[in-house]
Amino acid sequence: MIGLILVSHSEKITDGIKDLVVEMTKDAVPIVSAGGTTDGRLGTSADKIVEAINELSGCNNILIFTDIGSSIMSSEIALDLVDEDLKAKCILVDAPIVEGAFVAGVQSMVSDDVESVLDEVKLTKQNKF
Repeated sequence: MIGLILVSHSEKITDGIKDLVVEMTKDAVPIVSAGGTTDGRLGTSADKIVEAINELSGCNNILIFTDIGSSIMSSEIALDLVDEDLKAKCILVDAPIVEGAFVAGVQSMVSDDVESVLDEVKLTKQNKF
């Protein structure tokens, strides 16, 4: 099973993306919104991302989608804070957060082959999905 983590400076953004993906996947794909700070402000939180990773620890692979700047840095820090076995399951995905997460969610319903899912996600960078 493939799980998704959404990281943005705004919890409203990641909650909205999660709603979109859940609507299309009918909750078949585990997805965690990890936007904003732990106290609800704009920003990012490595601790919040670590919690999301731990929540999805039962997944074979965890795809982390970010938006800009510190969301990427906070995700990298979070990966350094989890144990090596869990870190090995995680992939920081280089794709647009909305399109990439949407495609990954839908593709994860069809296949649990993370490479084929990532191949489809790569097309979002080329606007060909």
